Amino acid sequence: MKNLFRTYPNLSRLVTGALLLAAALIGSGFIHMPFVPAGLLLVILVNWLMFRSENKNLGLLGLDLQPKHLLLLLFGLLLGMASFLLSLYAGTLLRGGSIVQNTSMDFPQLLKSFIAIFPTTAVQDFIIIGYCFYKMIQLTNKSIATLVFGLFFISLHDVWGGNLVNTLFYASGLFMGYLMFSTSLLRSGTIWLPIGLHWGNNFANTYLFTFSRTTTSWLYVSGPQHPLTTIPQAIGLFIALNIGVAAVTGLICLLWRRRL
Repeated sequence: MKNLFRTYPNLSRLVTGALLLAAALIGSGFIHMPFVPAGLLLVILVNWLMFRSENKNLGLLGLDLQPKHLLLLLFGLLLGMASFLLSLYAGTLLRGGSIVQNTSMDFPQLLKSFIAIFPTTAVQDFIIIGYCFYKMIQLTNKSIATLVFGLFFISLHDVWGGNLVNTLFYASGLFMGYLMFSTSLLRSGTIWLPIGLHWGNNFANTYLFTFSRTTTSWLYVSGPQHPLTTIPQAIGLFIALNIGVAAVTGLICLLWRRRL
């Protein structure tokens, strides 16, 4: 085993980290903790242990309590929500219908959903842009690591629930989202920003801004929508639905030079 780590240090550590993360996710299902999700603690612990095995720490991911980094969590949260709202408006403009404000929101349920969605997004971020992403960059390069973990991010979601066109739309949108998360880490130097972006985007598109009225919707799409029957229309819809993520990714590239 020692010879394996000496001969293939990056590959062996990447595989070890991946196996430990898988074990952490499986093990979290058997551990029940009050207030703090076991899965989140375990994946952070795995990331910390793997960095410590190289005499490094989570500071490489910018995971600390510095005010300037913690503020990026809030900044990312707002940007994540804004990115989806922009896409919702662009998609509605293209397909028809109108954006309507819900006057009878269930605020307690909205708050519960806002809190409940955070651990899931944070866990995913420590998996897709954490230690293993860091090692894949060392093993290959940033472009290949982004492609590999972007595809892995897609695999974490159920993208096969509709026809081929819907599947491609969903998968491509997920990859665009991953580009936003990975770019925000590499540019800002802290995982707090992508966690905020992921949290805000998921909260917005699931609960806050929706394509039909729900109990937690603040804004939702109402009225008839035009069917898209041509390839140019489909391409236009894809651009519209991802314009928010693209805009935020571009903004991040303007605000930060590459840190990692």
